[in-house]
Amino acid sequence: MGMDEVPGARRRERLVQAWVKAIVGTAFVPGGRERVRAVVEDSLRRLAEALAAEPFEPAVGYHVGADLVAAEISAPQALGDTVALLSHELVPRLGITDPRAPKRLAMLLGRLAVGFTESMRSVALTAAEDINRAERAAWRDRQLRLNNRLQRALLCEQLTGLPNRARLTSRLDAVLEDPAIDRIGICLINLDTFKAVNDSFGHDNGDQVLRDVGHRLRAVAGRFGHFLAHLGGDEFVILVEDIVSADDMTKVADLALATLREPFRFNGHRVSLSASAGVVEQVTIDLQPAELLRTAEITLSWAKNHSRGRWATFDKDRYSSELHRQSLIKAMPRAIARGEFTLAYQPLVRLADRQVVGVEALARWNHPVHGAISPAQFIALAETTGLIEPLGRSLLERACRQAVTWRHFYDGPFLVSVNLAVAQLHDPDFAATVASTLDRTGLAPHELQLEITESAIIGVSDAVDVLHTLARSGVRLAIDDFGTGYSCLAYLAELPVHAVKLAPGFLAGIDDTEPGHRNTKILPTLIDLGHELDLTVTAEGVETQAQAERLTALGCDLGQGFHLGRPTTPAQVTELLGC
Repeated sequence: MGMDEVPGARRRERLVQAWVKAIVGTAFVPGGRERVRAVVEDSLRRLAEALAAEPFEPAVGYHVGADLVAAEISAPQALGDTVALLSHELVPRLGITDPRAPKRLAMLLGRLAVGFTESMRSVALTAAEDINRAERAAWRDRQLRLNNRLQRALLCEQLTGLPNRARLTSRLDAVLEDPAIDRIGICLINLDTFKAVNDSFGHDNGDQVLRDVGHRLRAVAGRFGHFLAHLGGDEFVILVEDIVSADDMTKVADLALATLREPFRFNGHRVSLSASAGVVEQVTIDLQPAELLRTAEITLSWAKNHSRGRWATFDKDRYSSELHRQSLIKAMPRAIARGEFTLAYQPLVRLADRQVVGVEALARWNHPVHGAISPAQFIALAETTGLIEPLGRSLLERACRQAVTWRHFYDGPFLVSVNLAVAQLHDPDFAATVASTLDRTGLAPHELQLEITESAIIGVSDAVDVLHTLARSGVRLAIDDFGTGYSCLAYLAELPVHAVKLAPGFLAGIDDTEPGHRNTKILPTLIDLGHELDLTVTAEGVETQAQAERLTALGCDLGQGFHLGRPTTPAQVTELLGC
């Protein structure tokens, strides 16, 4: 290969200019025309040398293409214009006469296109990875910020910004696992009349009061380095770690309640509030956060039930009793459904001939865990929780069905007496319930006696209306514990009752064990009064033979008590009846 030096230099220069113009015209290249010219001159030199080299190395074209991309000459049109220009102009412009040159140039330009394309792909992948990396980093930053906000939302009460129940539980877990801490305590605080603030001034002002409460309690807790949490609503907790004495807790409670007695001011209003607190301090061994908080809640309820604006301290025995009570309340609905409540039957004996003429049905609960539960306990719970009505219906039906069974075997009048609760008499549909029960079981109305206490009817007009409806249906009614109320005599003549049951206390002293006892005069008067009103008189609590004989001599109609028969099973009653 040979070329004329001067004309060749001009041709080379024109080729360089043409190539630079082609590249610069396709896209912006950092560094401008001078930088492009330097790249072009170097690429042209390498290609010219490769055309003349022995042996021939087509790979030079690949490297030239890759270097163009590395120099940020990367527009697709730049590649097309470069290949088109060089394929037509490089050999003649450089004055190359070697017959192998066109073929070699084609191979070089083919490899140049491959090097350019693969480098572009690599750059694109690298750029994409950089973008992905940046996006991942930005995503991680967003996630971190979101997580921080979420953690704050999960662990802080939004209204006051104080730690919430979850954060308190976490703190308790950590404290209880610390072997250096022997005793801890919590003071659970609740506003006494906060609902009135919301009702009177609106929830926005109520929220402001809660924020002020949090601010005041934060000052109390921070004074001693205690942990303060807001459980939601108007409940706050101060956690006292590593207690030295019980005074540590009472001191915190006193300060907390005192600071909340100061009037709250908001939007021109001035409101005085009080708060109550449940104070608990316990050893940390085997203590669970949920147990500690439940203990505090029950202790707080003691404070509120006693009087407002005070604190109460935990009492283990009282707490055990409360837990037992709560467990019974929880178990009662299921116990009713499963038939755990049954009846025992105590004979009603005609004193004149000692003949059993009826029974009183007495409710019993044989709890699968706690065993026999006292009626005085579960009846009160049933009344408190509103379960007395379904329980009463269930036991009434059971008693009526059992009485029908005895009637088939016993020749003579027989009575089943069932106690009523106050709530049942307040039910306007109760008379209809009794009627449907009698119809369903087949028991005649006059064979059922319903016992009511004086307190259930005195001054309660709707209860009296129910009694009149029951009496018109033929059901017998009896006043239980007669003589223990204050207004019984005034109402007795007006009530549609058929019998009175004298309270056991009237039998004291009538068997001559206490000469001169006032009951020796009161009891005959009560029996005579009952008879004057055409009522059957039953004496309850007959414990001795002497009492039974004295009652018989006084003309008392029926007797009931351990001497005459203890509460027993239906089968044993059947034996007593001689069926």
